[in-house]
Amino acid sequence: MNRRFIFQKITIGMLSGFALNCFSVIGPGEVGLMFRPYGSGLSQKPYESSVQFYLPWNTMYKFSTQWQSYKEKVEVLTRDDLTIAVTADIIIRPKQNELFDLQMELGTDYYGKVVKPQFRTAIRNILSAYNMVSISKETPNVSAQIKKSLIEKLKDKHVEIDDVIIDDVEYSPSILKAIEGKLTKQQEQEQMKFEINIAKKDAEIQAITAEGRAKAILLEAEAQAKAQKLISESLTPKYIQLKAMENPNNKLIFMPNGKDGLPILINPESK
Repeated sequence: MNRRFIFQKITIGMLSGFALNCFSVIGPGEVGLMFRPYGSGLSQKPYESSVQFYLPWNTMYKFSTQWQSYKEKVEVLTRDDLTIAVTADIIIRPKQNELFDLQMELGTDYYGKVVKPQFRTAIRNILSAYNMVSISKETPNVSAQIKKSLIEKLKDKHVEIDDVIIDDVEYSPSILKAIEGKLTKQQEQEQMKFEINIAKKDAEIQAITAEGRAKAILLEAEAQAKAQKLISESLTPKYIQLKAMENPNNKLIFMPNGKDGLPILINPESK
């Protein structure tokens, strides 16, 4: 009696366990493939949102058809032989019309088996072509190149890629110090170039001003020389005699002419 009771209890427990493990809930954004080892094998038509009951020896493989993001942190040796840590995200999902081939070739862990190693390798390969200081400025271009490389590498792996994003770039303290020193030196050089350009402009302005002054003085001297020449050429004895006689300060005029051909003038008001 006791043996029969124990047997019934074990049988009920086993049946309960089978019952609990012989159904799957396929939620929104999920699909499933049923595998029947003693029947039709792996189903090619996916099961959509529902509750599926099946025999204990069958298996339901579930796939998410929603976009999923995976994050990887990779150490990269840059073009200038410096090591940085890059964190990047990839957004992917399986192709719903190729789930049968995906399960047959890779299974539900397709990311860990194929996508992850290709993703990490693409990050290293693309970033190794860049100098460290230029990576932060080139992240959109780097992301696009990584995505393009992965699309090519994974074109027959039954997944589609929505985007690749460079999330973070970490530098060691020694590298950050070196970058700061380099940027400071560059700023000093730029400041020196600016000051040199200002000095050159000032020198050019001064040279132009001095040249202008010299030209003005030369023109003034030439004008004076021409004036003096014209005056000297116009000062004939008769002209001088005329101006002497026209002078209102002259009171008396005595003739004959003086030694220079001029009349002798006497101004009684002068001492």
